[in-house]
Amino acid sequence: MAEAAAEFGPQVLSLDEELLRVLIAGNKVRLEKLLSGEGGGGGHSHQQPQTDGQQVTISFHGAACAPVAAAPQPELSGTIRLLGVTSNGSTALHIVAIHGHAELAALICARAPSLAAARNRCLDTPLHCAAKAGHREVAACLLRTMQGGAAAGTDQAALLAPRNKTGATALHEAVRRSRVEVVDLLMTTAPWLAAVTTDGGVSPLYMAAAAESVQMVQLLLRPSRNGGPSPASAAGPEGRTALHVAAISTTKDIAEAILSWEPEGPTLLSRADSSGKTPLHFAVIYGRLDIVQLFLGDHASLRLTSISDNDGSYPLHAAAMFGRTKIIDELVKKCPNYYELVDDKGRNLLHVAVENEEEMVVRHICQNDMFAMVLNATDYDGNTPLHLAVKQGYPRIFGLLLGTASVDMCITNKDGHTATDLACCALSPDRSRYFPDPQVTVLACLWWVREPFSLDHRALHIHDLHALDDEPSEQQDNMTKNITIGSVLIATVAFAAAFTLPGGVVADDHPRAGTATLANRFAFRAFVVTDTMAFLYSIMATCFIIYGKAREIPRSHRRACSLLASGLFPCGAQFLIGAFAFGFHLALGAANRGLIIFVYVVSSVAVLACFPNIWAPFRFGLGRAIWRRYGWRGLVSMHKRPSSPLDFFLLVFTGPLIEIRRTLFAVLISSSFIVAVAFDIAKPNY
Repeated sequence: MAEAAAEFGPQVLSLDEELLRVLIAGNKVRLEKLLSGEGGGGGHSHQQPQTDGQQVTISFHGAACAPVAAAPQPELSGTIRLLGVTSNGSTALHIVAIHGHAELAALICARAPSLAAARNRCLDTPLHCAAKAGHREVAACLLRTMQGGAAAGTDQAALLAPRNKTGATALHEAVRRSRVEVVDLLMTTAPWLAAVTTDGGVSPLYMAAAAESVQMVQLLLRPSRNGGPSPASAAGPEGRTALHVAAISTTKDIAEAILSWEPEGPTLLSRADSSGKTPLHFAVIYGRLDIVQLFLGDHASLRLTSISDNDGSYPLHAAAMFGRTKIIDELVKKCPNYYELVDDKGRNLLHVAVENEEEMVVRHICQNDMFAMVLNATDYDGNTPLHLAVKQGYPRIFGLLLGTASVDMCITNKDGHTATDLACCALSPDRSRYFPDPQVTVLACLWWVREPFSLDHRALHIHDLHALDDEPSEQQDNMTKNITIGSVLIATVAFAAAFTLPGGVVADDHPRAGTATLANRFAFRAFVVTDTMAFLYSIMATCFIIYGKAREIPRSHRRACSLLASGLFPCGAQFLIGAFAFGFHLALGAANRGLIIFVYVVSSVAVLACFPNIWAPFRFGLGRAIWRRYGWRGLVSMHKRPSSPLDFFLLVFTGPLIEIRRTLFAVLISSSFIVAVAFDIAKPNY
């Protein structure tokens, strides 16, 4: 209790248990008896102050009570009991304010009016407690008492606007807990409280807007009694205003109420926070189209859309960054020179959409002629949106730009690189060209359609080829080892299957001895073809790997051999899956037709889905984009006649046609499954 004495003043009294029970229960009759000295004992835990005629002054955490004349009268002795506090420093008036006993509050205020300004350990006054609990009648009683004290010469601001340890006034607490009746009372009695902010700079209006309470916002913005505007402050943390938080609310009524607050409301539209963002930025980021339309309705819309944040980003950039296509259209209507709005890096809205992989925005821009001005615009590094899509390796977005005829594929950036140059630069010379890699997909598509390199990059590409070490990189070496192991396994299994025919062979004592017993079946013929193709493709892949490891051959040949092996190996795996399914068909026979169909279905899924290079072009829409720009020549990659057999061989087995070949093989094998099932049902012996 020594600490309590140091905090609450030189003389600290404790509320006795009986008085505390009466205050909590709200028993007015019993309280009056206690205060009149008829309540009996209930001594205090501290020595009673002397009452031989001197005055006793009790201080409550910085708020001194008015001197009480101590006289040896029963009534005065009872009144002194009200000056006690709880362990948290709360007075009797705090207790009744928390529990909402208005009659007891009036009685205590009449006996000890100075308690209305007392503060507990949390620095809460009784008005704070009443505001938190939402007891309007208690708050009204406290306000009358404090106004009476102000009339007697005490500073009204000191009485009504003290902050607790959270930096909040009573109005803040009422708004925080949505105590609408108390807010109404405080704005009627002391409207200037709305201009007081917390220690963090948060105003009651900001808190009301954040709570999305239209009623409290309207109360806080209610005009003064003299007809003047509300004295409320709109301040919030980090330089934000109430309109910033209203811009992201679920209803635009709050934003409308703030904008109708003259003359302060409309000026908040151009007020930026610490990051430079205006309320329009916030509405765009959170996708509030209705609020964007409200902000751009009757106000200076061109000026609002031309305000950038600290990074130079305009609301249009924010809309592109977060995929707000409808908001983009709305902003463009209000800002005819939208194409001139670039950020600190010189990027327009399409650059930003590409860098953030907002496919919907890119498609929207590519499909509307009104955005033609931004399709080939360059940033401060000279990069067009196509450069960025290639550099980042976004196949879908690249396909959208490639399929737009207005996009120029030959523009060079400030380093003199075209989009094709950047695609090659993104893949280091020692990086494995594995088909699921998005960068590889983009580069393969550009090579497919024969988009040009710059002259500078041709020299750079030659330099990179010569710069390759004789020892391959670890990644290349691992990939080569995997392909070698896989191709050898496929060749081994295919070779063994050729001499372990399903169904066996004809016995020696029969005609055509040693031939396959099921040689006339369609499934057997399909088995032979697929097994043969699997063996040949895997053997060819193995041979190219071995040849490519020789140090004596040129580097370019080694590179071609590696590409050939990586292209042949998946085809061998496809055909091995087909041979497996046809072999199972022959082994199961007509009695297990359901199992045969199951094997074929699962095998078809494996043929189609286990090789992403088959379905990736369709998934990314690259085939459709190539068709739109280059027609059938682009799809088959026949831009010119092959100049030599080697050129033709590389085109077929390493170029873009390999994707078509794998797709055709997958379709052919799956179709053969269907035919085999049809023959098994229609002609069981065929």
